Amino acid sequence: MPQSTIYPVVMAVPQTGRELSGKAQVDFLKEYAREAVARSASVLGFSISAFETNERGAPLPADGIHWSLSHKPAYVAGVAANHPIGIDVEKIRPINKGLFARVIDASERRLLAADEPMLFFRFWTAKEVVLKRVGIGIAGLSKCRVRQVIDDYHLSVDYDGAGFMVAQTFFDDHIAAVLKAEDETIDWQFV
Repeated sequence: MPQSTIYPVVMAVPQTGRELSGKAQVDFLKEYAREAVARSASVLGFSISAFETNERGAPLPADGIHWSLSHKPAYVAGVAANHPIGIDVEKIRPINKGLFARVIDASERRLLAADEPMLFFRFWTAKEVVLKRVGIGIAGLSKCRVRQVIDDYHLSVDYDGAGFMVAQTFFDDHIAAVLKAEDETIDWQFV
């Protein structure tokens, strides 16, 4: 049974984290994103005792609490819920035509009149949160399709015959997306 409100947390990466590179930066961002998950859980009165993952790197529920995280050099995002969940954050930027064609097919392209970077990252983040939710990761991309652009902040996505709702928000040339049950509201928390 979904909860009534989800509290995804988006946190700006401090300058010290942005100045790191390579493995040191990735390790810092993962830890900082876990802090975003912990904040999301805290708003709900949950506590996550361990951030364990399976062999594919998909998060395992902690004490019955599902969680997801995402990180980029400037922002991290995390969310906790009492049901399987997914979150993604991306910087909206130009992408190459080959990647665009791999992620968005012709029928999806007709769903939204937007410049290519915006279209790409709206659809990419929506698919990413669904793939995180089902625990497949990018390997399931070919079975994931945007079926409807509901409005400027919501998309409907199908994965292998199952339908999912995705909520999105935009900030500082970035987009964040989170999985949403039909009866849930999203209260984005920016730190």
